[in-house]
Amino acid sequence: MSRRPLRGLTRLLSGLTAALTLGALITPAASADPPLQLVLTASVGNETHLVGKPFELTLSLHNVSPEPLTAVRVQDILRSGSGVSITDWQGLAYSQPGVTIAPGATSTFTLPAVVPSLWAGTPVLAFRAFLPDEDQQTAELTVPIVDPATTTGSGGGTLYGDRNGNHTFDPGEGLAGATVYLSGGSSDFTTKTGADGSFGFSSVPAQRYGVGVQSLPDRWVFDNQNTTLDIGLPGSTAVLRAERPLSDQLHATASLDRITYAPGDAVQVTVSLTNSGSTPLSGITGECDRAGDSQEEIAGWKSWSDLIYPASLTFAPGETRTFSETGTVPAIANQYGGFSVDCDFGTVYGNPDGYPSVSLWARVPGTPADTGGRIYHDDNQNSTQDPGEAIADTAVSLVDAADGQVTVTGQTDSDGHFAFTAVPAGRYELRVAGWIPADRWSSWVQVGTCLFCGGGGSYIFTRA
Repeated sequence: MSRRPLRGLTRLLSGLTAALTLGALITPAASADPPLQLVLTASVGNETHLVGKPFELTLSLHNVSPEPLTAVRVQDILRSGSGVSITDWQGLAYSQPGVTIAPGATSTFTLPAVVPSLWAGTPVLAFRAFLPDEDQQTAELTVPIVDPATTTGSGGGTLYGDRNGNHTFDPGEGLAGATVYLSGGSSDFTTKTGADGSFGFSSVPAQRYGVGVQSLPDRWVFDNQNTTLDIGLPGSTAVLRAERPLSDQLHATASLDRITYAPGDAVQVTVSLTNSGSTPLSGITGECDRAGDSQEEIAGWKSWSDLIYPASLTFAPGETRTFSETGTVPAIANQYGGFSVDCDFGTVYGNPDGYPSVSLWARVPGTPADTGGRIYHDDNQNSTQDPGEAIADTAVSLVDAADGQVTVTGQTDSDGHFAFTAVPAGRYELRVAGWIPADRWSSWVQVGTCLFCGGGGSYIFTRA
């Protein structure tokens, strides 16, 4: 008996052999990396770099291909250490359109950058170049930043009151007794100015700080110039300018058509502005509710186009101008026991701290509520009640902001706490015998059923 394979199986085996042979002949070669078209390098200057102080990174992109490269973009990657913020990518960012580089050309970009105040060690960065549909090359860069965790330094300067308005520190203009503070670090640093207006800081972690001033004498207003101190660099000094408040020359008064209202009532507001100085004033405009849409603020003030920004008013020396405005009592004013009209007046780019202002409070009957808090003198100005700072066993009272009458009186306990029950809803001025509020907002107490009317806050006072 003949043993030949079946005809179909013979055909299958012969086809399989042919396929294997052909596959061996056309096996593809191992794939190679795409040719390098772009050479990317990154560098940073040799000067001393501080946390918080802007510096420059340089990226160079060299086109080694014979064709123009379009839509070239770069992405930064933090390998380790503190983050670096690049504030202007100049079109190179991965989310931007990218740039075009001609054949054989090198494009160099100087990018402003900064290491924010959250320190986590020396930054190690990688920059990766991208072409359309192609990832090209990565450049590594270590940014040498002075370590604020291990390095300290000193700095200082002078605070002066610019009496003659020449923006120059002249003899006798130093302001004594003001508090100068550093911001931007992990801790608070404050000091007082001396008799000549000088101040100094020592043993402060090395980095760039913003410099601020508070508690200036005689109503001087700090001219916030975005002043900085580079602690850790030699010769770090700052000259801080203060100016007279605009309220020395421009005066504001206001009144309402009555004391008591109901939610939804129309309100007539009369505002008068007077230039008491010998020079003209121009570009004066108003702003109300700088806190931002406060629920107890009079509704409709933004429509006062003759008085409120973008209005721009001019006053001759001695001139008084009066404005009559209409607003509406807020719908939930009864929860606050009233509503307020809080506006200030000055130039758009001036310092509102020195602007003349009006602050009115009208009564809207509401449910009585309990209130209380604690009162202390913040000797070290850390906004925290420390041992020995309580204003203890001292008479206190609440004065109705609508009519100026004393509503309730009491006394603090040994820890500076006070408490009042069933107080009529409304806004009150907290008065403390022998003491005055540390600032204009330190003495207001809001009583009512609104979300934040429950009391329990802290109030900072200083010796009268």
